[in-house]
Amino acid sequence: MKKRFMLLYALVIATGTGIFTWKHDIYADNTVESYHKEKPTPTRALMRVISSDTSKMLEAIMNGDYSTVISMSGKIVESSEKIMKEFFPEDGKVGEWFKETGKDPGNPEDINTVKQDFENYLKSVVDASKTVAETAKKENIIETYEDFDAMLRNACFTCHEEFRPKWPAWPEWMRITGG
Repeated sequence: MKKRFMLLYALVIATGTGIFTWKHDIYADNTVESYHKEKPTPTRALMRVISSDTSKMLEAIMNGDYSTVISMSGKIVESSEKIMKEFFPEDGKVGEWFKETGKDPGNPEDINTVKQDFENYLKSVVDASKTVAETAKKENIIETYEDFDAMLRNACFTCHEEFRPKWPAWPEWMRITGG
């Protein structure tokens, strides 16, 4: 009797799980929209690295782990250099991403204009990241966080405002910061 009860119980659980999973898949496939379907490109991967390092930097600040803050600053600087080389290779040929700028990828003047903008933004990210690292050496959590916040506002969000595709419905706080 106990075996029959266990088999019946297992059948009911398996059937319920199957129905839930099936219903969930239908819902997910047909009604959930994604506003940002990104193509996997080397440049997006590099930007994700900076994003990851920036997140780790914030976590380290909040934990008072100043050596990790300094380490993440170094990684952000390295990633910024890689991004510049990836976006603008020495051979002068830009990738598919350049079409997103609305400029002609075959026009050297357009490429140079966008390259100068990127150099300026990446320089501001690098300089701000180095400032965060210098402040972290003082082991003052408030000053370190304020410099981190300034880096996000003045370097990261400014670049994203200029070059990143707009999201259809930014929350008010993101519109204020320019994210």
